[in-house]
Amino acid sequence: MKRIKHYALYGGEDSGNQKWFQKLLSGDAEAILPNLNSTNGVVFSEAVLDKFIEEDYKHGRSKIAIFKCRSLRTFSSGEKRKALLNFLLKQNPEFLILDSPFDNLDKESVAELKIRLQKVSETIQIIQIFKRKEDILPFIDEILLMKGGKVQKTITLDEFLAEKPSEERFPKIKSIPEAPSEFENILEVLVKLEKVSVNYEERPILANISWEIKKGQFWKLTGPNGSGKTTILSMIYGDNPKAYGENVYLFGNKKGSGESVWEIKKKIGYFSPALTELFNRRNTVLEMVVSGLMDSIGLYQRPGFKQLALAKEWIKTLQLEHQEKKVFLDLPLLQQRMLLIARAMIKHPPLLILDEPTSALDDKSALKFTNLINIISAETETAVVYVSHRKEKGLKPEFEFKLIPSENGSVGKVSVSS
Repeated sequence: MKRIKHYALYGGEDSGNQKWFQKLLSGDAEAILPNLNSTNGVVFSEAVLDKFIEEDYKHGRSKIAIFKCRSLRTFSSGEKRKALLNFLLKQNPEFLILDSPFDNLDKESVAELKIRLQKVSETIQIIQIFKRKEDILPFIDEILLMKGGKVQKTITLDEFLAEKPSEERFPKIKSIPEAPSEFENILEVLVKLEKVSVNYEERPILANISWEIKKGQFWKLTGPNGSGKTTILSMIYGDNPKAYGENVYLFGNKKGSGESVWEIKKKIGYFSPALTELFNRRNTVLEMVVSGLMDSIGLYQRPGFKQLALAKEWIKTLQLEHQEKKVFLDLPLLQQRMLLIARAMIKHPPLLILDEPTSALDDKSALKFTNLINIISAETETAVVYVSHRKEKGLKPEFEFKLIPSENGSVGKVSVSS
């Protein structure tokens, strides 16, 4: 039996790969892949999975759910992707497009999915779209180099991996813009969790978690999918009812003892890629950044002259002043992310929470982003909590709080970053 040849293509911004693989799915392959003309293909991607999650939300069930009595939304990231892959393979496709299949998965889930895809590759042709070199599947034969939505040439995997990446750094920043005012009565300890335990429907999530975040510290929060990272973040930043009754102290006050969730949020800068998923207003770059002074995503009220001047200063600091009047949503993904950090930091909040901030970024963009976070941590008194499954190149946290699953819920381990 002739071995199947597998391909991968770089999925960075402006690569045109989305239009290209839609052509593949319609049976219109380029000369470089003639065997895919008029064949049946399927796509494994976050966007496809989101459609099934939306179906589950609307109808209380989904075609890909493996447990009839359990909502797809309650699955871990690894379980969701396993269910989607099983569903797609039942359609007996002749080729499978993998669009950034490992985003937001922990190491264990990535390893498990890679083993499954290795088996699939024996009978189905695979075309992988990747953004990080570390994600390229080991059985890939050739890399498709794209330009303007068309394949220009192919190179072997070995040739691609041998190329030395350019060490692009974030433009040198002279100084971070000053805060418009100081937060009053901010104690040394910003967040304190003291023997916090959380269960969901008798399932233990956290077990006796104790953790302190102090002024100016730079933490990385890690742990496998389902270990409780989101639960901890929602207890700090959100209105998770599990926080009430537990020993959760925010800015010196026990949660539930007086301060509203909105008063707490005023002291916290927060970023997650999900922030803009449902945002469709045509706000300009300047409007988006200045909205951070109003604690809103997007501008809903008229800012003052000083507020606009400060937002302009942040945009200039990021060397994006030429984009100031452009519509925020029309910008490349990296620029959107950097501007949302400016929005989160414009008030110099005591605490900045970054939840999977480099998701969907390529290697170069991720490096630029993490350099910006390093600068913010070094140049301001803001404490940073950075959540990620990846070991981000160039990121320089001082400490790591690792969640380790156990039968009784995840326990926490503190370590000093090397």
